Amino acid sequence: MSQPQEQVLPRRVLVVDDDELVRDSIATLLRAAQFEVNVAAEGEEALTLMGRQWFPVVVTDREMPVFDGIEFVSRLRAVSIAPIYVIMLSAVADPHDYERGYCAGVDLYVGKAGYEKEVATKVAAAFNAVRRRQATHVASADLPITVDLESGAQTARHLVGRLHAEMSYATRTNKPLHVLSACIEPGEQGSVRTGAIAVASDALLRAVHGAVRTKLDWVARLPAGRDSCRLAIVMPEADAAQIAAVEQGVRNAFAGSDAFSLRGMNLSFGVASLAAAGAKPTALGVLAEAERQRRGVKARASAVADVKNVQEPQAA
Repeated sequence: MSQPQEQVLPRRVLVVDDDELVRDSIATLLRAAQFEVNVAAEGEEALTLMGRQWFPVVVTDREMPVFDGIEFVSRLRAVSIAPIYVIMLSAVADPHDYERGYCAGVDLYVGKAGYEKEVATKVAAAFNAVRRRQATHVASADLPITVDLESGAQTARHLVGRLHAEMSYATRTNKPLHVLSACIEPGEQGSVRTGAIAVASDALLRAVHGAVRTKLDWVARLPAGRDSCRLAIVMPEADAAQIAAVEQGVRNAFAGSDAFSLRGMNLSFGVASLAAAGAKPTALGVLAEAERQRRGVKARASAVADVKNVQEPQAA
């Protein structure tokens, strides 16, 4: 598959579903939204079409003949050069199956029941995500890797796939793995200055980058509410002292800040370990556990001087 020009993003969508009624229904909805749509009844036909031209967005069913949706996505990712956003329709909400799909390369799951109400909106958002990916620059080698779900340039598959690999390695080598959840949000007063969250979000990411181990730890910026910022810090082979050092390093960075816009903000942390997350946890399960721990200890989180009270998924 040839690489298209970076700035040219055709509004082409490939719809893959063995159910003719569903396939035609989705195609009709997308054409009404001014997308150019091609259809395929199964994965082999879809891969043939993908080899002939670039479809920036693919909508595929989970259950199909020849090979299922996850196998199709896995093969698609193996041969694709151009950026592609994959939306999978699924009739079941199984976190283990979702994890398989994310690791294979699915960007977003949409429930098959009621897809008519949201498929056009999700496809439009997918095109925006592909544009952001085209504009994304590689991070500096001296900074920790950051998977940014909040911007839309990356999706749950980037986070889940990477965390799943870390979990598999930790299990195989019997080494520890921890996920530290960090959140900055308004304090008890409930309101902050205009623009404070954007400032706090950037400050939190800088503080985390300054505190973590560059070659081992990595960071994910997670979707959050309008007035909060959430990060997940993945810490392979870390002990309690190293986890505490990262948390304290972030707190110290905020304690030393004189940014007026950070006043009235709370900073809180929670940590989950692979062993404590369950016998066979999913990546999303570990992230959710870290967030539960954060919410459980938030009320007891120590205040940061004067700023000075700096204190689901949606986990992905």
